[in-house]
Amino acid sequence: MTTPIQQKIRDKRRTAKQILDMVRPGDWIQPGSVGGDATECMTELARRLGPGPGELKDIEIWNYANFFPHPEFQQVDPHQEYHVIHEHFFFPWTRASRDENKVTSWANWGWAMGMWFAHYRFVDAVKERRGLDWWWNAASPFDDRGYVNWSYGTNNCNILSQCAKRIVVEVRYDYPWAEGGRFHTFHIDDIDYWVEVDCEKYHWPQLNERAIRPRDEERAIAGHILKIARDGDVIQLGIGSLPSAVAAALAEAGLKDLGIHTEMMNYGLIKLIESGSVTGRYKTIDRNKSVWTFAFPVDVKWYYETIHRNQALAVYDIGYTNNVHVLTRIDNMLAIDNAVAVDLLGQVCCGFYEKRPISSTGGFLNFIAFSSQSRGGRSVVSMTSRSKHGTSRIVPFLPAGSSVDVPAQLINYVCTEYGIVNLRGLNGYERAEALISIAHPDDREALRRAAKEAGVLPPRSRIDFLPREEGNRRYPSYDDRRRYKLPHNSENWGFDWDPYQGGK
Repeated sequence: MTTPIQQKIRDKRRTAKQILDMVRPGDWIQPGSVGGDATECMTELARRLGPGPGELKDIEIWNYANFFPHPEFQQVDPHQEYHVIHEHFFFPWTRASRDENKVTSWANWGWAMGMWFAHYRFVDAVKERRGLDWWWNAASPFDDRGYVNWSYGTNNCNILSQCAKRIVVEVRYDYPWAEGGRFHTFHIDDIDYWVEVDCEKYHWPQLNERAIRPRDEERAIAGHILKIARDGDVIQLGIGSLPSAVAAALAEAGLKDLGIHTEMMNYGLIKLIESGSVTGRYKTIDRNKSVWTFAFPVDVKWYYETIHRNQALAVYDIGYTNNVHVLTRIDNMLAIDNAVAVDLLGQVCCGFYEKRPISSTGGFLNFIAFSSQSRGGRSVVSMTSRSKHGTSRIVPFLPAGSSVDVPAQLINYVCTEYGIVNLRGLNGYERAEALISIAHPDDREALRRAAKEAGVLPPRSRIDFLPREEGNRRYPSYDDRRRYKLPHNSENWGFDWDPYQGGK
């Protein structure tokens, strides 16, 4: 006997071809939250682009961080005559259209201060007045009560569900059911249509992440960060092999009772969990839970087995994981994120560098600026001293056409393979000297010369301006300030005094 829920599910099933039959020229489309990439509908959309009767033109795609490749757009419409991609984050398939044909608009990823900022123009309580015509998003299969689970792409779904006139869920049978958290499920009553994904045809790009071994520079950086890591820290890692090398080092160091509060669940954090180092026992919020919001399942079996119905994990929407007020409440946060460049003022770029889009701010500002405002919190801007092109990542000043993704006054630690320095509280001379000290040795003299010419360093050195975190009155060690919390209201100024442990 068919239940009412089962009948609704049957009635709303469509094919990608049927969905695209309903799309009209000029429609605006959002093709999936990060990790919830649309596949079937995107392929059919690319097939429909063109100038003739019945073909689609003037289509606008509002995209960010879709990891699943769609090179067909570059093949069928390389100069974007019939569609436009507004990209907030660049992976290879959109970067090619930008670099080769100078198309694809760049927008700074709104996660920096909340995705509501970026989607202000689309949201409306009245569905017919919403700014986006379509939202397509992948999800797990329906349960018996008619819910899908946003799984790897929970992050922005709560926002996007309020942005579009029509909602299409692409059901993937290789997606696990991720435990919440919040806003991680969606009901058939709120879905207009759903499409079944052929998971063999649209198989996620696979990497053998467990076989990845960090490079020497990454091992050195991880070793420096270990100097400020402690038992009970709550870890956040950015994307890439460098943060994952740090996670491996934390596991190898034998640190105990670590917690996780992160944006991206990646292989470094999964390996850290498997090492037994993660319990979440001392987290001040979400105790005993590893909190995350999205993932790219580039090892489908491993990610599925890690996440499916795992009660030790909690997936939340981006409005929680990246919320500045939440981050300042998590004692002993240790946030580690990659950057493209840092200048001698301490300004950090990770998105748009020297007139070229690299990525976007994403959650970088939130985690770097606000994790370090919790009691015992630290944030680390990590990078190799030189880029893959052999240029210094520490520069006198950010070049023209570069975004400042975190202003200088909000930077805490900066780390390269040559050392780690804490910029908090430093004067201009100290800050420049500290950053030069961790630049590539072959770049230091040129940096020092440029700094003196610009007045960032004095014309002649009379004082040692290199602060050392050694626990003296000139500069305290991290342990000296472990219980220090930046004030946020009249009831909490400076140290959180504990009558049993004193002020440290």
